Amino acid sequence: MPLIALALVWQSSPVHAALGANVKTVEIDRQQIRATTRVTAHPAYSVHELQSSGGALVREYVSANGVVFAVSWGGPTMPNLRQLLGAHFDSYVGSTNRQRGGHGHVVVREGSLVVESGGHMRSFHGRAYLSDALPSGVVLDEIQ
Repeated sequence: MPLIALALVWQSSPVHAALGANVKTVEIDRQQIRATTRVTAHPAYSVHELQSSGGALVREYVSANGVVFAVSWGGPTMPNLRQLLGAHFDSYVGSTNRQRGGHGHVVVREGSLVVESGGHMRSFHGRAYLSDALPSGVVLDEIQ
């Protein structure tokens, strides 16, 4: 039951870019959450940082071929993981490879999907990525 309650909280902030989807979805997100956007270029990828007026921050990591290979979030509310994970959401929810830690920290590994999430009221953070879609040379510490 805690997973259902957590899923309801996650659906409070609309976000549309999906893991594995095209970079064009980033603009839909920016419009939906009325965020400012900052793009930072790295040699193998770019980071599209969306900052909402409510304090939510979503970073979408886009490979050189235009695919969102990772997302991260932080802020007072959880983003909608159904929308962030896209086609991978059902794998996330149905996964039996779930590890729990302190302060609501959860790690899910299902195939190439990895989701790490934690926090408490008004201070949530996490990241999700596709391990088989990481551009060559990208270190996991870069996904923050």
